Amino acid sequence: MARVIDFRVTLPPEEYGEAPAGTTGESGYLGNYERVYSGERGSDTIDAMVAAMDESGVDLAVMQAEWGFGDYRKMNDAVFRVCHRHPDRFVPYVTVNPAAPDDMAAVVEREVRERGARGVNLQPYAYRLRCNDKRYYPLYAKCRELGIPVTVHCSVNFTSDRSIDFGRPVYLDEVACDFPGLVLVANHGGWPWVTELVAVAWKHPTVYIEIGAISPRYIAKPGTGWEPLVVYGQSLLQDRVLWATDSMLPFARSLAEARELPIKPEVLGKWLGGNAARLLGL
Repeated sequence: MARVIDFRVTLPPEEYGEAPAGTTGESGYLGNYERVYSGERGSDTIDAMVAAMDESGVDLAVMQAEWGFGDYRKMNDAVFRVCHRHPDRFVPYVTVNPAAPDDMAAVVEREVRERGARGVNLQPYAYRLRCNDKRYYPLYAKCRELGIPVTVHCSVNFTSDRSIDFGRPVYLDEVACDFPGLVLVANHGGWPWVTELVAVAWKHPTVYIEIGAISPRYIAKPGTGWEPLVVYGQSLLQDRVLWATDSMLPFARSLAEARELPIKPEVLGKWLGGNAARLLGL
């Protein structure tokens, strides 16, 4: 049986520390996330996450560091601690902070060569820098040289103080044009620009579509905007769709809903782990 792989989980808060004042709460940077995802959530500790993976049948997860506040280096350190404790369950992806006085390309090369990082995660809306900003270009060149993927937030963001435009997939198209061969993973499926992301992925064979933080039952619901992914994700793009929870949904719930999608069983197997296994070189 093919392995089930969650292509994006994030650190539980206790592994990284409390959010600084002003980032959470009703008026904070992340306040709207607390409102939008106020119901059933993912695990709040690593032990609980591993137990939930065991219970639901998730074999492996990509642990993606994501910078939104604080010291991104501590975030990367925490990801490596978790992956070191559970090397058979988590794959480490690091992050960067363009505002820090660091050479992002050098940081990533060091993380790959010295600590075994397998990819990089970018949050353009957190940086207030779209993914086609030329300040990222040395980083993209280094990732292509190293042969590692870059995952990029491509979807709505729910922060109350910055535009959703930071997540438009059309900006990823420019990156793919300028760095042919670089593997780019669009996190969160591009909604509400699903058709735009499908077009970008159709155009570029190294662009993948990940559906983390999305309740799969909505992907099959008419009128939600996901129809192009259901159509093309079973044909032209069936080898480049990646299931994920983003730690926003419980593994069991997301998997159960995914298995109810009106998708051919052989294609669903690719979405739930086959495509991720190939991308991870497993």
